[in-house]
Amino acid sequence: MMTKNNSPDLIAPYMSPWLSMDDKDWEPILKDSAVKTYARDAVIYRQGDVTSYVYLVKEGRVVLDLYGVNGRRRSIYIADKGTCFGELACLDQLANYCTATTCTKTALYLIPKKRFIDEIYVNPAFSMTLLKALSLKTRLITSLLEQMSFNDSSYRVYHSLLSLIQLYGIQTKDGSYKLNIKFTHQEMAYQTGLSRVSVSNIFLSLTNEGLIEKDKGYLIVKDIQALKEYLIKEDWSFD
Repeated sequence: MMTKNNSPDLIAPYMSPWLSMDDKDWEPILKDSAVKTYARDAVIYRQGDVTSYVYLVKEGRVVLDLYGVNGRRRSIYIADKGTCFGELACLDQLANYCTATTCTKTALYLIPKKRFIDEIYVNPAFSMTLLKALSLKTRLITSLLEQMSFNDSSYRVYHSLLSLIQLYGIQTKDGSYKLNIKFTHQEMAYQTGLSRVSVSNIFLSLTNEGLIEKDKGYLIVKDIQALKEYLIKEDWSFD
């Protein structure tokens, strides 16, 4: 028997980069918005593009990435069901600051920018929902900056693993957690700001220690407590 993990204190002390909200919070603006379905790896918009819409995930997942002038890529967050993106470009009338790409087959609400702004003026509850979403992203970006500045590579990978379990983990009878989505070491590297080789070495170490294993491509974390204890220890050896 497996049970969905809903523990609010599984990951600490930093924010999860996998964002999910209740799409009912956005209902006033969704009833008259078009829905468009995208295949996996479809680019919704690129960094620097000006678009006509604010987007909200109906089903699926979208990753928001930053690209450096040298082509290096850093994932900022993954928008899951109920999460909007592109709202900053609507509010400040500037170009989009990230590239948005689907992680899987995804359905998006396409909300015209004028319609989005009009709702802010007339609906205080909607405005509060937007403020909560922006606050969540601000805390996440602050958390990412803190991790990049003060935490080692193992810390970043462990935290990302716990974040994945928080949203996509299924607890098994023996206390292990099995993810119901797949990801590559390269995707984890984009998320943590590390090289793929560094991420692969950390996963190899976790495997050798018996903390993780794979079942038909799905990751199983055997000892979640060991990962959590690493996050709260005070003595990190920085890379």
